[in-house]
Amino acid sequence: MNQLRDRFSQVEQCIDAAAQMCEMSADVPERLRSCLSELEQEADHAIQVAEQGQGDEQIRQCVSKLEKIGDRAMQSCAQGDYVDVQVQNAVRQARKAISSLKQQLH
Repeated sequence: MNQLRDRFSQVEQCIDAAAQMCEMSADVPERLRSCLSELEQEADHAIQVAEQGQGDEQIRQCVSKLEKIGDRAMQSCAQGDYVDVQVQNAVRQARKAISSLKQQLH
């Protein structure tokens, strides 16, 4: 459980870093900002689920939802509007952390 909590913390830190990069950059599409806000909310929810010991299946569902939102964030970086390279890297790092957590759970 401690290891899982550490992994969630790592994911949350990556998401927070991406959100901070977005706030510092003026040229971030609104859909990307929205995805990152959603990621922050879902990460908080996933941590609550894990801490309450609601079961592996619910945790996996939360992580799958994080992964889908992360995919949308990645698509937002790639579509049309210019997105700062540092923002793209931060989003990519958050998505990678989510994937890593998902692999650990399966």
